[in-house]
This record gives sequence, structure tokens and C-alpha cells, in this order.
Amino acid sequence: MKQKYAIKNGISEGIVYEESAPYSNSIKAIITLGFFVLALSSFFAFFGHLVGSNKAPEQAQVALLFAAYIYGLIMWGFFSMKFRITNNSVEAVMPPFKYGVTFSEIKEIKIISNIPWYVGWGVRLWGRGLAFVSMRKSAVEIEKRSGFFRRLVLTTQNPEEFVKTIKENLK
Repeated sequence: MKQKYAIKNGISEGIVYEESAPYSNSIKAIITLGFFVLALSSFFAFFGHLVGSNKAPEQAQVALLFAAYIYGLIMWGFFSMKFRITNNSVEAVMPPFKYGVTFSEIKEIKIISNIPWYVGWGVRLWGRGLAFVSMRKSAVEIEKRSGFFRRLVLTTQNPEEFVKTIKENLK
């Protein structure tokens, strides 16, 4: 565990534990395939006339560039997903989203078995909960006492260690 410091509302707050989200080989393959299809489409849109195909209209080229930009931003955010335990809260970060639960709001912490396939990947609304999902595996579920989102689900690298660290810092 590393000791880091963050500034929140102008006050220095210690980060007790921080980790990057784990990613499965299947999601890496899907991301790579999506990028490959986008790159191949862009190649033919811009240089199709060199290989015997028609060059795409300028609007299609601009649309592909825009799609590549958006795809890149989404993938940057997804692969930057992190989970933190600070001196007084648990935070999940997936740029541009950040969600935190203070220790005083925590009602229960538990480990849930595999997350269902229909939840998806990334930041997801899951019933009255918010899920930060990077792969299908056991996850940490934090139940809150109040608020719109009553549950926070995090797919950490080692859920048991994450829960243990939270409980140690709750005291």
C-alpha cells in the first residue's frame, strides 16, 4: 500500500490505498478489434482510391475522425479506472466520472460473486446502484445508508484485501 496525498476542496487528504482496475483478456480483445475496424475504415476512407476503391466523401472522413476521437476518449477513460481508499472515504474514478462514499455513509461492505454479463463494462447504473465494472469477477459492494445511489460496486483486483483495508480504516 502506498501513501499518497490528494487535495480535495483545498484540504490535503491522504490516500491510504489506490489501485488500477483489472481488465480481462476478452475486453482487451474487444477493444483491439474495435480499434482495428475503426483504423481499417479510416484507411479506406482516406486512401481507398490508392487500392482500387472509391475515396469516401469528405463528410464521411470527418465523421470517421470524430468517431476515432470519441473512441479514444472513451478508451482512455475506461483504462484509467481506479479505486481509492482515503482517510475518510472510498472513491471510484473513471475519467471524467468520480464517485465517492464517505465512511460515515457506509452501512455494509461485502463481496459479491461474479457480476452478470448484462451489466456491461465501464460506469453502469445497476438498479439503485452505481457499478464501476472492468471485468466479470467477484467485486466489492458498498451499501450506503442514504442517497440516490444506495450501492457502489467496484471490480477491484483483490476484493478481499480491498474490503479488509476499508474495514481497518473505518475504525
